[in-house]
Amino acid sequence: MSSEHSYKRVVVWFRRDLRVQDNAALSYAARSAGEILPLFIFDETILGALPEQDPRLRFLANAIQALGDELRDLGVPLVILHGNPREIIRKLLRQHRIEALYLNRAHSFATRQLDAEISRYCSELSVAVHEYEDTLLVSPEAIAPKKVFTPFYRHWRAVEKQKPLPPAERLRGLSIQGESTHSVINRYHPGESAWPLGGWKQRLKLFDVCTYRDTRNMPAADGTSKLSPYLRFGQISIRQLYSLIVGKAAVSCAVETFVSELAWREFWHHIMHHFPDTRSLEFQEKRRGLPWRSDRALFEAWREGRTGYPIVDAGMRQLMQEGWMHGRARMIVASFLTKDLLIDWRLGEKHFADYLYDYDENVNIGNWQWSASVGADPRPLRIFSPILQSQRFDPQTLYIKRYIPELKNEVPARIHDPLKHRLAYYEPIVDHREMSRRARLFYARK
Repeated sequence: MSSEHSYKRVVVWFRRDLRVQDNAALSYAARSAGEILPLFIFDETILGALPEQDPRLRFLANAIQALGDELRDLGVPLVILHGNPREIIRKLLRQHRIEALYLNRAHSFATRQLDAEISRYCSELSVAVHEYEDTLLVSPEAIAPKKVFTPFYRHWRAVEKQKPLPPAERLRGLSIQGESTHSVINRYHPGESAWPLGGWKQRLKLFDVCTYRDTRNMPAADGTSKLSPYLRFGQISIRQLYSLIVGKAAVSCAVETFVSELAWREFWHHIMHHFPDTRSLEFQEKRRGLPWRSDRALFEAWREGRTGYPIVDAGMRQLMQEGWMHGRARMIVASFLTKDLLIDWRLGEKHFADYLYDYDENVNIGNWQWSASVGADPRPLRIFSPILQSQRFDPQTLYIKRYIPELKNEVPARIHDPLKHRLAYYEPIVDHREMSRRARLFYARK
């Protein structure tokens, strides 16, 4: 990643890296350029697919505001444009005699295609392209393809991780007309986000990685980092987070469990890089073509949190209210959709995509396929019992009652097993015991 180039004018294109600190593209551009044009593009295609009042746009607008403030402190204004990135980049390169484009690599399917097109166009104009790995600690090219997590993790751990980069110093900016960060905030529904501006700093203060192993599966506890939305938009760098966490190990704190979760995130990115068909097809060929049920009523009951299984419904309500769901709850609700209802995992993946602040296509698809027993890292068929999961991971039903207040006066034993105890609540839409038997027959067909 050394930078021995010298350019008069460059563009630094921000996308999933909305920060100044430890930003590879910005750091290397700062060493090479006389004038820097920091750019963010609101992609009209992506915006067109979102609801007009999508709260995630507020989160994004707040992140852009913070980035704009940080860049202004360095002496350069952030240029914000709306439209088709292909057309915008072409116009900028031509009109402003840009000599190089600096950007951090993105791993989504759509962005990979977009980057290839823009790279070809830059080549035609003799504009240099400098692309850096800024989303992952280990790039997909650094490890031979692995279909199972354990050998992947062994190799991933052996790869030396890059240290956080030194901060950029004062820069010289190239000034062009664009939308101000203030108008962006106003356009995308001003107000407080469920995930506040700069919230990652507070989360780092509150998160105790030393107790993570013991608390991460208890959805009622504040035992997870809740940094995933900030990682998704790059407000904190993965190098910075890894360095901070591994530093805890120096004080005899067990951090391996959390590090392995970071590796799981990267495992799914590697899977999608090496096996791109997995975006829409089951990773396991033998699981392709399963005769999933098409039952809109059952799907809507799951989607709206009224399955009659409180632990499932609590997770779905948390998603709708907060745009986030606890990791253990994600596994429970995904297992319920695919094993208890035998409904296509793609519908669940799409629902998560519509609401999660931390939605990451590669990770979400990987986790949904894993839960549906059709993905990478195969194991014997996993069928989560919502009753046992509730008893084990929310024994006092604190999580359930937080999101289902109508059960606040019920004792935990009755809440855990709605098949045994009739509650003043929705009737279970299926019998888990019967559906477990049917699920085994369903998956045995392939």
